[in-house]
Amino acid sequence: MAAVFRRLAYSYLIGAAEWPPTFRAPQDQTFRPAPSGNIYVHLPFCETFCPHCPYNKAHCESSLVDAYQGALIREIEDYRARQDVLPVHTLYFGGGTPTLTPQTIRAAIDAFRPLLTPNAEVAVEAYPSHATLAQLKELRAMGVNRLSLGIESLNPTLLKRLGRRYYPEEALSAMEHAKTSGFDMFDVNLILGIPGQSTEEFCAGVSACIEAGVDQISAYPLFTFDHTPAGRARHAGLFAKADDFSRLKMQRSVSRMTRAAGFRRTSVWSYTREDISAYTTVTRPDYVGFGAGAGSKAEGLAAFNTFSVSAYINATPYSTALIYQLSRRQQKADWLYWQVYNTRIDRQAYETQFGVPLERDFGMILNFLRMLGLLKRHGVEYVLTETGAIWVHRIQSLFSLNGIDAMWTACQKEPWPNAVAIA
Repeated sequence: MAAVFRRLAYSYLIGAAEWPPTFRAPQDQTFRPAPSGNIYVHLPFCETFCPHCPYNKAHCESSLVDAYQGALIREIEDYRARQDVLPVHTLYFGGGTPTLTPQTIRAAIDAFRPLLTPNAEVAVEAYPSHATLAQLKELRAMGVNRLSLGIESLNPTLLKRLGRRYYPEEALSAMEHAKTSGFDMFDVNLILGIPGQSTEEFCAGVSACIEAGVDQISAYPLFTFDHTPAGRARHAGLFAKADDFSRLKMQRSVSRMTRAAGFRRTSVWSYTREDISAYTTVTRPDYVGFGAGAGSKAEGLAAFNTFSVSAYINATPYSTALIYQLSRRQQKADWLYWQVYNTRIDRQAYETQFGVPLERDFGMILNFLRMLGLLKRHGVEYVLTETGAIWVHRIQSLFSLNGIDAMWTACQKEPWPNAVAIA
């Protein structure tokens, strides 16, 4: 049923001729994505694999880490040598567990340093047990000014269920250390809909994070992608997520609690203090990714590096495995998708970029969302209502989660696939 809905919705918004979007191997083996001022670096290494995590990862072995770091720096240096390279405004490290390999973070920052603008955002995802005061001060000394802590839960039973190897006390200490280490902002991730999780328990975690002085709370539902152990367990009836009613209560609760504490909604699942800019990674109009499995999107073309760490090490700097050229209509829909994700649609920005009024291209869908009470007109913008932010995220998930599953499944099986259809 979901597949039928995806095809019908895609045909309406984009056109039946474009279905299904299919990534293909580049004909030119030296292909490189267009430059961008937004950079993402993927560090895939983990001590253990969390059962629900869909991202590209590898076990941490010193020899592999050293080889990967060398390949990563080669890829960055190749990029820097280009004539069309741009100043870097945002540099984000994700994983994997980036704080497991701080030496690679340092090397990558140093490699990008000639391109960094004076006020560039340099951000790192951190595992709570790694966020000691000494580790965080080391990151600050490198130039990291933004931090995201993968707290997930403050309940020991739920942490164990998620495969997280720390105790609530360590997570609380990590937030305290982040608050006192001089970061421009720090974000925490919380998961809702974990098997066995109650609304009261989830709200207690939200309250503890607010009391700890966090700058942003990103509260997202537990995803159980088909290609993950949790996804396979879900299909076998061994890993049941919380029911929709409970998840809805949690979503409404975190929105109410954060707003009461002076936060504003900055995406369908993030809440940020009023005087601070949001922590975001690849939710931008364009970015270039470095590392195994990193994605890029610039000038209407999307690309992925090979997911295989060994293939990446041997292939860099030419490590692009798959590319997809978006049509003009797809570029418009992609722009709208991420504006909706960030809860605000700037009509003037759309007309400036695409040369036509937003309503000419998407007037019917915008009016439909307004009729349902999911969207409202506010000056030059459309703004998602609270109801819209909750339900639009669920609708988006039908597309984005399926796409991730298809791409990740294929690319983890084959380092250099010929084609991957996102159906």
